[in-house]
Amino acid sequence: MVLTKADTLDYLKNRITKSRIEDLMIVTGKMYGENRKQILADIQSQFKGQTIVVRSSCSNEDSSETSNAGHYDSILDVDADDRDAVCHAVETVFDSYKKDLPDIRNEQVLIQTQTKSIISSGVIFSREIKSGRLYYAISYDEDSTDAVTSGSGGKTIYIARTAESSSLPERWGVLITAMRELEDIFPEYPLDVEFAVGADLTVTIFQVRPLAACIKKLQKPSDYKEDRAKNDRIFGELINKIKQQYQKLSDLLYEKQAILSDMAFWNPAEIIGVNPHPLDFSLYREIITKAAWNQGLTTIGYRVVDGDLMYRVGNKPYISLRKSFLCLMPADLDEDMVKKLLAFYDRKILSDITAHDKIEFEIVFSNYDFTTEDRLQELLEYEFTKGEIQDLSNSLFRLTDRAICNFRQNRMQDIRSLNGLKVHRENIRNNWLMAAKDVNTSIRYFIELIESIKQYGTPKFARQARLAFISKALCRSLSAKGYFTSREIDDFMMSIYTVASEYDSDFQDFAEGRITRAAFDEKYGHLRSGTYDITCETYEERDFDSSKASETAKKQRQRIERLKHTPLDPEKVEQALSDIGFGVDAKKFVEFLKDSMEEREYFKFEFTKSLSLAIDILINIGEMLNFSKEDMAYLTVDDIIAVYHKPETEIRRIWEQVITENRKAYTDASDLILQDVICNKQQLEYIEMVEARPNFITSEIVTGAVVVLEDEESKRDDAGAVDVADKIVVIPKADPGYDWIFAKGIRGFITKYGGVASHMAIRCAEFNIPAAIGCGDVIYNYVTGLDKLTLDCKNGKILKEE
Repeated sequence: MVLTKADTLDYLKNRITKSRIEDLMIVTGKMYGENRKQILADIQSQFKGQTIVVRSSCSNEDSSETSNAGHYDSILDVDADDRDAVCHAVETVFDSYKKDLPDIRNEQVLIQTQTKSIISSGVIFSREIKSGRLYYAISYDEDSTDAVTSGSGGKTIYIARTAESSSLPERWGVLITAMRELEDIFPEYPLDVEFAVGADLTVTIFQVRPLAACIKKLQKPSDYKEDRAKNDRIFGELINKIKQQYQKLSDLLYEKQAILSDMAFWNPAEIIGVNPHPLDFSLYREIITKAAWNQGLTTIGYRVVDGDLMYRVGNKPYISLRKSFLCLMPADLDEDMVKKLLAFYDRKILSDITAHDKIEFEIVFSNYDFTTEDRLQELLEYEFTKGEIQDLSNSLFRLTDRAICNFRQNRMQDIRSLNGLKVHRENIRNNWLMAAKDVNTSIRYFIELIESIKQYGTPKFARQARLAFISKALCRSLSAKGYFTSREIDDFMMSIYTVASEYDSDFQDFAEGRITRAAFDEKYGHLRSGTYDITCETYEERDFDSSKASETAKKQRQRIERLKHTPLDPEKVEQALSDIGFGVDAKKFVEFLKDSMEEREYFKFEFTKSLSLAIDILINIGEMLNFSKEDMAYLTVDDIIAVYHKPETEIRRIWEQVITENRKAYTDASDLILQDVICNKQQLEYIEMVEARPNFITSEIVTGAVVVLEDEESKRDDAGAVDVADKIVVIPKADPGYDWIFAKGIRGFITKYGGVASHMAIRCAEFNIPAAIGCGDVIYNYVTGLDKLTLDCKNGKILKEE
């Protein structure tokens, strides 16, 4: 298809039946130059009494190599009866060509009637543009016909190419039908189509061109026509497979349509990503979301909830919101109240799915704080009686009061358990390092490490994590109720000294020669940028550039040191406690706030030492069997346990087959686009990208250059690949393995995934680093395209800076 925009529309005008093209006139530079008056008269005659649009149709646009979308001028809202306005518009468009073309005599300008009564307009691609996945990608706006193409706005929807038009919302059903007709007319390439849908559901086509971005990715563009039907059929089978997977999951959870979130409660998208390898997923499931997630909470007073919390759709990990809601309820609530609360929570999350990463603070009542009584009044609007609300209030109060009062006792028990984990880990490490290595012995060590983590580590971490959430809620509510200002709470958070603070201090000591690399590795060598990812190197394996310690980092650390001894005003705390009635004094209450958040990070740091050793053992097993780390990533924990005691030759044969099968299934499922929250089966093929609400940390406003840490090299070489000092760092996800970032004196921090009280939120509060945690796809994609931005945490805004 080697046609200009105008030629293409003229060619299509009498060939399409599922859409329409506005009345048009094509003017060349030669025609206009030789007979300007007549051309203007012809335009006024053909479009008399109408509003027109004068559009570019340059030979430099719309080729298979480049689209040059938006490169040349187009003029909207031109009154065809106003000769001067028409003249100015036509000449403006022709003049815009001159910046690239010395001769415009054969170039075209397209004049059309301007479309009216539009409900949606934008661009539809026949492939997802970033990697060519088999989705129709629609970028649209409901207010302006050029907001999307000009880059000033727009929303995004992905529709599986195999979706039935009748199953879609009406406006998109008619658009997909029109698009499929265009694909049949131009079958050689993927298409990029500019459109509008009218109030009467009529589709108007403004432009059809090859989707240059995807054509470049095709190994053999000539095969596109032949492969399209086959690829669509295979992809349709994959969509049907995940639909069946979702239905089985809904049946398992005893829900008509399960509500799933990639960031609720145990936020897997932040920890293992949205496309984890089988090993990453199975390790996280085995040691946390299989049982430990609930075991740690029941000892505080929460409900017992059996079974897995996390499930997969395709490759993507999701948390069951129903189980999350259940396990965050006090155990002493009666069943009628439980059912009413579940119905209420479902209604709340479905009315605002942007709260899915904030359920503990915006959806559920999981603890008692200084704003609880105010929040509970909302239940009156949902047919809860005053007696039921009072019972819930009393239950939450008892749970929270006991958690605070019993904190020291529980903490000592958990520390003893953690010490047991350390002893077990060191025994295995010594035996593994000293003994002659064989596959079955190493598999036994791996199994023993995983079992010890499940027994001594993650249930205790789960309890400490829940207590840290309670502390975070209490701190937020102290500010919300006016006992302390936001600045005072920010300063208090900076006084909390976690392992990240210790890492920051030790890294500076290492950088300035006060401790050796060996001493640094002894404490932090086990960390990986992907805690559960076997393909990620440990810190011990990296080449650190210690010269990168920045002045900004030093100043930041000096401020933290000053604030270490700036506690919350005890008189204000006493007043707050007197108002609420907790059974502790101000000193113990503040100790609970600080110690619970510190312990959460410490417990995570410690159990990941055992996890890192288990991964090291797996790497060694792979080496003995001639499997790479990348190969081993396609095994699951169950695959590893299943071959224990088998001969090495048999293990290699079994794993070779499993790795091949799992790799293919993983590769296939990697082509899926899935929503952050799934509420029904239809959303598996109709994906509406919802703009998330970032979790802003601190009350600071900063402006700085943007550094995106997204590619594998920048993840691996933390000290040398990218200079992040004094920059606003943007990253998809960030688990504890990214603590090195905080030693570099960054100006701000933005992540695609992460919750309001997640690991990274606590880190940023601790270092007083302005941050927007959990921005979601829409904002994240916008931010990664900026060179400089202002992060306004005080007012909850991210602004482009020129």
